[in-house]
Amino acid sequence: MATSGSYSFSVNSTQIVTDAMLNIGKLGEAEVPTAQEYVDCLLKLNMLAKQWMAKQDFAPGLKMWKRRHGDLMLSTSRFSYNLGPAGDNWAVSVAAANGPGIASLQSQLTANAAANATTLTVGTALITNFMAGDFVVVQLNTGDIFSTTVSTVSLNAGTFTIPATGLPSAAASGNYVFNYTTKGQRPEVIEAVVLRDNSGSDVPMRLWTLQDYEYQASKQQPQNTSDPSAIYYESQLNSGVLYLDCVGAQDTSKRLHIDFFEPVQDFVNTTDSPDYPQRWYLALSWGLTKQIGPMFNLPFTKDMEDNLRDALAIARELDSDNTNIFFQPGVD
Repeated sequence: MATSGSYSFSVNSTQIVTDAMLNIGKLGEAEVPTAQEYVDCLLKLNMLAKQWMAKQDFAPGLKMWKRRHGDLMLSTSRFSYNLGPAGDNWAVSVAAANGPGIASLQSQLTANAAANATTLTVGTALITNFMAGDFVVVQLNTGDIFSTTVSTVSLNAGTFTIPATGLPSAAASGNYVFNYTTKGQRPEVIEAVVLRDNSGSDVPMRLWTLQDYEYQASKQQPQNTSDPSAIYYESQLNSGVLYLDCVGAQDTSKRLHIDFFEPVQDFVNTTDSPDYPQRWYLALSWGLTKQIGPMFNLPFTKDMEDNLRDALAIARELDSDNTNIFFQPGVD
């Protein structure tokens, strides 16, 4: 018996819409949706896909599927940061050859850079971390950071350039430089945060509720510059907002490493595949079937409901996290 040897089965938005319309009997054999039917059904499909995103406990498996890891570089003068594609030093990936799978890369200057300098030196060993177009964060002698982009890279000289007017103040040899290529999406939910130092050591941070944050009396006092130990996060609409438990970070060579849930991607084109694992395809089809039935004045039967329930039950448990449970005697 021969098998295909293929593991790449997928569907696209047109196939999901067509399958859902076949399920309710709106289409016959070899018929296809009209242009307006496709537009109307795609609207419902996007609504459904967004409602099923990896948030809270709707689907444990989607948490693993949409989990991402990001780095947030910290300032001495900021207690809140926007997290999103237009956010503040919100790094999720590096395009350099040694960067895939890494949120950001850490280097150090190997030569002093004066105020207004546009050429920075990191040496020939580390210059391969950088690519033109990367976002770059430079630790200044003031202790704060400066955010800009990489204009050009010289591998032989071990230098890269930044746009005019260059650095706002001097940066000494040994100061840290971070770079990344892609800013992250707005986190739906933040799962865990650690404060990571320049040697890669992590200190766990607490995730506060709104009440925890508001009841912290000293969080915005001017003298309260320290290593952050807790955050409060609000997802909001365009960019999420992350708040620290201090008015600014005392050591900008450290950064927050954040585990979060990314939103699922939209269905835009007729050939777009779902931003879901394969075992969600059937659930998406039957979920859309239920949503479009009233549009066509066609019933959603008990058998259809059973199909949706079974497909969704299987999909929701895909790739769920494992947890160890330990019991020990109580202490009076």
